[in-house]
Amino acid sequence: MHLIDKINSLQSIGSVTKQEKIVQGISECIADKELLIGEMLPSVNEMSKKLSYSRETVVKAYKVLKERGIINSKHGLGYFVANDVVDKKLNIALFLYGFQIFQQVFYNTFRKTLGEDYQIDVFFHHNNIEMYKSMLANTKNRYGKYVVAPIQSDEGQEALSVLPASKLLLIDRFLDMGVEVSSITQEFEQPLSVVFEQLKKRIDKFERFIIYYRDDVDYPESVYRAFLAFCKKHAHKAEVYPEYEESHLAKGTFYMTIGDSDLWLLLKDAKRKNYELGHDLGILSHNDSPVKEIIEGGITTFSTDFELMAKLAAEAIIENKEIKKIVPNLLIRRKSL
Repeated sequence: MHLIDKINSLQSIGSVTKQEKIVQGISECIADKELLIGEMLPSVNEMSKKLSYSRETVVKAYKVLKERGIINSKHGLGYFVANDVVDKKLNIALFLYGFQIFQQVFYNTFRKTLGEDYQIDVFFHHNNIEMYKSMLANTKNRYGKYVVAPIQSDEGQEALSVLPASKLLLIDRFLDMGVEVSSITQEFEQPLSVVFEQLKKRIDKFERFIIYYRDDVDYPESVYRAFLAFCKKHAHKAEVYPEYEESHLAKGTFYMTIGDSDLWLLLKDAKRKNYELGHDLGILSHNDSPVKEIIEGGITTFSTDFELMAKLAAEAIIENKEIKKIVPNLLIRRKSL
């Protein structure tokens, strides 16, 4: 059925406004595959003339569809179908570094808080700038909201600037976009410096100080800087390795782990040698998870509340409000330190 006929067929539904009839008619045509992704819609003037509706009514209907991520507009060209998921209040693109446990916690809470009326498509960029740029370019104008854990670099900022600031919500890590955008993020360096001082008496019991850090993955550089600054301040010789190796395991060593793979390998070897956490070895791990609460009597962590971050993000989307929030990091003391 032609789009105009579809909209006209809704005329008998008296409780539906003209604006809603346009939205419903276009949505039904997309759902029925009568309009396909990339296909051009009638111009505002054409739609207004054929339906005998005011231009304002058509503009408002197209705006609703754009905000939901169903259609997009190209300057000087017109309006096009952007997404074929039309039965949701909003189509959301969620960009995460990867599916680590703490990001799984974020996703599960985000999904639960939003409910089934929202479509969430998840993309993992793994802190790979080329993958990141490609994903952002390919999803441009296809979604009503972009929730992004950003790559913190000038190139990452440039890649992200292709998205409208009004549709962008930064999570986890802050990136200065040069314009005001909503964000729910955490800080690392200053809070971690405070944590190190809180743990100083425990850390000073050890003779060797190791951090596992790589700049080619999604490790926050500020965690690395805070560790080095603490060691320099208190005359500890800091050792930096890209990943854990069995030769690093020795009694009297304090370990700072950022990636969980290093932590699991370290714990495996420590258990095999019957080393006692908190006595023979000290471990501080970045980002908490339920596993770290129970494994080997508990791993001390420096972590933000990802459930709270996800709830705040979902609520801002549901309420369609701007938000600027820093979720605090907390020290969670357990047996390992």
